[in-house]
Amino acid sequence: MNIKLPLTLFGLVAGSVSAADHVSIHHLSFEEYGDKIKAGDNILSLEKNIGLDWTITAELGYDTVSGASPAWVPTTPSSGVIAGKRTQEAQDKTSEVIRAGYDPYRGNYEMRPVELEDTRYSAATNVTFRDKDRDEWTLGVNYSQEDDYKSMGANAKALLYTDSSKNRSFSLGGSVLADQTLAFQEYQDGGNEQQWKDIFTSSMEVGMSQVFTPNLYATFTAYGGYKSGYLSNHYLTVLREVDIDDDGKISDDEVFLAQDSRPDTRISGGINVQTFYSVTDRVVVRPRYKFFTDDWGVMSHQLGGKMSIKITDWLMLAPGYSWYSQQGANFFIDPKSSDPTFASKGYATTDIRLGDFNANAYELGVSLKLSSKWRMNALAAYYEQSNGYASRWWAVGVTYDY
Repeated sequence: MNIKLPLTLFGLVAGSVSAADHVSIHHLSFEEYGDKIKAGDNILSLEKNIGLDWTITAELGYDTVSGASPAWVPTTPSSGVIAGKRTQEAQDKTSEVIRAGYDPYRGNYEMRPVELEDTRYSAATNVTFRDKDRDEWTLGVNYSQEDDYKSMGANAKALLYTDSSKNRSFSLGGSVLADQTLAFQEYQDGGNEQQWKDIFTSSMEVGMSQVFTPNLYATFTAYGGYKSGYLSNHYLTVLREVDIDDDGKISDDEVFLAQDSRPDTRISGGINVQTFYSVTDRVVVRPRYKFFTDDWGVMSHQLGGKMSIKITDWLMLAPGYSWYSQQGANFFIDPKSSDPTFASKGYATTDIRLGDFNANAYELGVSLKLSSKWRMNALAAYYEQSNGYASRWWAVGVTYDY
């Protein structure tokens, strides 16, 4: 299903990862409210330094996803030759994918949870080299596989210092992904077959880091991305009006279940500003602002921050909060609206993640030093959107320095 979990487990709390060789294992549990998606993420990480010039990291992951995803379904679906013929007539009048599940009455479609279950296996590795000026050059590859999604990618990054003081640096990074996903095909012979579709993703970022004072450090990043291929979500459906009898009117029996449909390209970009300020030797604040926009009409602002509070030499707390505001895609219709139907042709989605909403996220991280070799990290978080969506997650892990 290719669900993006809400945080990277490796290094949950700022300052918890040291430069020493280490191995760690983390588990994350994610749950959406309303008996929707539940996910478990397990990651084994390894870092090995070879002298002062080389660092190798490796990561293995095993994820499980279960629960239900809300989608339009018929409450009293028609079956048999007549329903199949009607659905085929609708398919013949549009290039969009009409899905099996015809209901002759418009009001009998409703949003219901559709059961799903999946597992994912993933692996990634990165190699970093530092030259005589201590500039860093990193190359990496990654792979993951699910029942209905496959991904293979590569990334590269260069970090260049402007002088020997190391107070300013510039970075340039990029990544590419060659993915495949299962997608439903047009309605034919009484049903919708599935076929593997390609997705290409590329991204690039340019950044600058600057030390202003011994207590103030900041990074400024501009980023962009390009995606092409099958970008729709085959788990989601929409309702389409198809004028089968060409009388210029849409009757109750001319509303059909159809596939979520999005453009086959997406260009995006934005900026990210992250600062680090040491209030005292024990308190560090990290305010952040991020802006995002794309050619689908989505635009968002994120403002928030985290703190690292060193309670003792062995205990650190990291509370955080962020506020998020999003303008939705120009082909989104809220499924709760008075008329949630789309025309027979054109892009269409009822995915609330592409809608208009504001959101708040709260989290609290803990880093506990058990001994000179062992550390434990934990994090709990809660996220809510103004459109009714809410989720929570927690993570725990241990790290061994060797």
